[in-house]
Amino acid sequence: MQTVRKEVRGLDKQDLNIIDQRAQAEGTSTNELLRIVITDYAKRIREDDASNVLHSYLDDLIMANNNVVHGLNDNTIAIGEMFKTILARLEMYFPDLNDEVERIQKNARPQEKNLPKSIDFDEFE
Repeated sequence: MQTVRKEVRGLDKQDLNIIDQRAQAEGTSTNELLRIVITDYAKRIREDDASNVLHSYLDDLIMANNNVVHGLNDNTIAIGEMFKTILARLEMYFPDLNDEVERIQKNARPQEKNLPKSIDFDEFE
């Protein structure tokens, strides 16, 4: 390990005594304790710098994901409207088609079978 000397000005003597006492209590030298504190602080600075870079990438990723979700929602609405138009036109040629569509919808969404047809909001007052 390389030896580096740094003069610290403005350090209160009482603060240095507290550091000396802590080092003795932990069974280490003052130098080792200060080295650990400085190394940990430098590590935190590096991690903060790295997290700032990662945050910008994560923000971009979240924005792209939101755009995909909005696009999927728009497509779902457009496809639903298209199917409504197609079914309305097919109804003219196949009058029984509506019953078949309802049967398919019930089978496709069985969890909705037990839902009430309407909600009585007065019930919650």
